[in-house]
Amino acid sequence: MAILSNPFIHVVEAMNGTPTRPVGLTTALTQRYKAREAALYITMHQVMAQVGTLLTPGERVVNLMPMTNEANSGVATDGLMGMYAPKNAAAKQYAAAQDSLRGNRLWVFTTQRLLFFTVIEFLDDPGAYQAYPYARIRRMKLAERHISIPGNAHFWQRTRVSWYAVDFQTEDGNIFTETLTPANAALLKRNLLQLPAMADIELTDGVTRNNRWDAVMSNSALHGKLLMGFFWVVAIPFLLWLTWMAIMAGMGRA
Repeated sequence: MAILSNPFIHVVEAMNGTPTRPVGLTTALTQRYKAREAALYITMHQVMAQVGTLLTPGERVVNLMPMTNEANSGVATDGLMGMYAPKNAAAKQYAAAQDSLRGNRLWVFTTQRLLFFTVIEFLDDPGAYQAYPYARIRRMKLAERHISIPGNAHFWQRTRVSWYAVDFQTEDGNIFTETLTPANAALLKRNLLQLPAMADIELTDGVTRNNRWDAVMSNSALHGKLLMGFFWVVAIPFLLWLTWMAIMAGMGRA
């Protein structure tokens, strides 16, 4: 339901010239959605005005990619990591109207670079953004992933859900990792094909780092594999041993 009531993706898609509408909203949610949507259009025009001041001569915005906690990753922007105290009036109004802090993030594709920021932080401080010039990105991981989940009616009726993992490190060491929706991935692929400045970026299925230290310390895919390996090699045998000891102790008391 949180996905349906957050208009961020739909507002940004409309700004890209590809408007969509949410489905499945109740009357109460529709009223709330429209109020948040109207306020967000005003906010996003303020945001894009600030983005305009960052552009260099000859640089222009091509399109925008919205990311939310509901549709993308919330690892670094939800819970304690999502806490934020807005400072100026625009950020405070945004937080009140959208009931959101660091959840809504934006990729801005320009003709020369990728800009990334969380909306509320950027409203507070126009310097709170990351810039990734395309010329400094040699390789980019864009890997499709799938998971099968039980259906709503019967557990044996499976639903296949797809997402994409994106990861890259620039030549000067900046790292970006995120989870993309299929729509996000389609937009990224289109930009890779159509933007001349992105033509030399090589797509890979694995993480690429500039040195071994970064390959170990800032590789979430590797960390996931190590955690899974620990689970199967250490945790499962330990639990089985505890179970066996409990059974033997019970048999001894009998």
